Amino acid sequence: MTKFDGARACIYARVSTIRQAKQELSISDQIERAQQWCGQHGAQVVETIIEPGASAMDDQRPQFQQMISRATDDDRPFDIIVVHSLSRLFRNAMHFLQYRAMLKRAKVQIISITQAFGDDPAAELAIGMLALFDEYHSMENAKHVQRAMIKNAKLGFWNGQTPPLGYRTYEAAKKDGKAKRKLEIDEQEAFVVRKIFELYTDGPPGSGPLGITRIAAWLNERGYKYRARKFHVSNVQALLRNSAYIGAAMYNKRNSRTGERRPQQDWVPIPVPPIIAEDTFHSVQAKLVTQRPTNTAARVTTTNNLLIGIAKCGCRGDGCGGGMTAATGKGGAYKYYACSNRARSGPSVCRGRRIGRDKLDETVIEHLQTNLLAPDRLRDLLSAWLDHTEKALDGRREQLRQLRSTQTFLEAGIDRLFDLVAEGHLTAADERFSKKYHSQCGQLEQVKEDIRLLEHQLAKSERRITPSLIDAFAELMKKRLHDDDVTLRQFYVRALVDRVEVGKDEIRIVGATKALEHAVAGAASASASKVRNIERDWRARLDSNQRPQD
Repeated sequence: MTKFDGARACIYARVSTIRQAKQELSISDQIERAQQWCGQHGAQVVETIIEPGASAMDDQRPQFQQMISRATDDDRPFDIIVVHSLSRLFRNAMHFLQYRAMLKRAKVQIISITQAFGDDPAAELAIGMLALFDEYHSMENAKHVQRAMIKNAKLGFWNGQTPPLGYRTYEAAKKDGKAKRKLEIDEQEAFVVRKIFELYTDGPPGSGPLGITRIAAWLNERGYKYRARKFHVSNVQALLRNSAYIGAAMYNKRNSRTGERRPQQDWVPIPVPPIIAEDTFHSVQAKLVTQRPTNTAARVTTTNNLLIGIAKCGCRGDGCGGGMTAATGKGGAYKYYACSNRARSGPSVCRGRRIGRDKLDETVIEHLQTNLLAPDRLRDLLSAWLDHTEKALDGRREQLRQLRSTQTFLEAGIDRLFDLVAEGHLTAADERFSKKYHSQCGQLEQVKEDIRLLEHQLAKSERRITPSLIDAFAELMKKRLHDDDVTLRQFYVRALVDRVEVGKDEIRIVGATKALEHAVAGAASASASKVRNIERDWRARLDSNQRPQD
């Protein structure tokens, strides 16, 4: 007889990866060994809990939490928790000690069948050291795995995550018996991707551009699917932002454990076949920035403070990075931009940063006029645009070629359906035939409409970004930055500036060249016959929508 004779046992088995499941630590192997141990020690197995695909660095595991809850209930259905090794329960030393103490108070003991410990103080020390070692080992393994996956990505291979819509994986090579995979275009899905970009930039035939919410509704109304799921705002927005569609799928953007976004310099671009023309993609990014709701919060559009919403406390690490809000001194006689974190939480959070409102506004305006809106500087920043006209035409021609390829693909699919009917595999009354046939016909009709529209666009002369237009834009913006209407001045500043970082000895103005390109392109299109749905930055008082003269 052993001291566990008659003890009620709960077996807990876990693997965190498919690779681990195929090796010696598979769930079935863990359960079998735990059952053997219980049989040898006279323990009665009352429950077996399985947790596949969950990391022990995190305690937010559904089955684990349910087991802990039951183990600490008043009725306490088991006396021991049996695991293959302590690392199956935890790879975080702090969590291990916390939960072990909780279970100990409930008189539930953790048993590792591969690690025998006594009950004396030396055993307690050994268990604590082992928990620390397991955490360290897990962190080291994670580093090695991450390093290998980054290397794999740098070589152009796909690391196994779900491909973006429009792509599928194929076996490109083999190394040590393991398949190395890359992405190729899935033409049926790529058609939907191109359609979404087209809806956002030009809209359906005979209509104007659609917003993200309306795009999702338009697609769902016509039966388009995001891999068997409906489209919604989040996946449409993520799709429009995905650089994979211009040939660079980004790996290592987020920490897989915490979900936190990594610094951009840590991202690894994986070359993939492009689906969207670069100029179209960059135009979409600029439009997404200008239409982002958080960029035009109510407090921003109604305040007289020019830089509220983009002024930040600190420059190059000497501040907290929080937003700067309006502040006053001497009963309102003096007006400032001041650190909002300091105002909310006191000097323990941030020692604070304060600068006169007029001083910062004037500094930013002066810098934009002299250092950004100088024609030579603008030409330098926008030099790529001066060469984009032919590239844009080439992009449209390539899009037309792809649409014709899709048309051929869909027509062939319809022919194959009729072949199946002719060969007796389906009947015309078959629900599968009807559903597939109408879906293919609907897509084909839409493709033909897109081809007609694109052919019409190619037949017309393209709007051009020229040096003379850049010069005119610079002069226009200099005037707008001194507009008497502060709200309009805010629009113009935000067309050029993403944020203003205020440090102790330095002020840093940060803006994206793509937003600047979009602004110039907006000026170029002011005389076009089709009115863009949002062009407030370039329609104030003296344009095609002139106000009545006083």
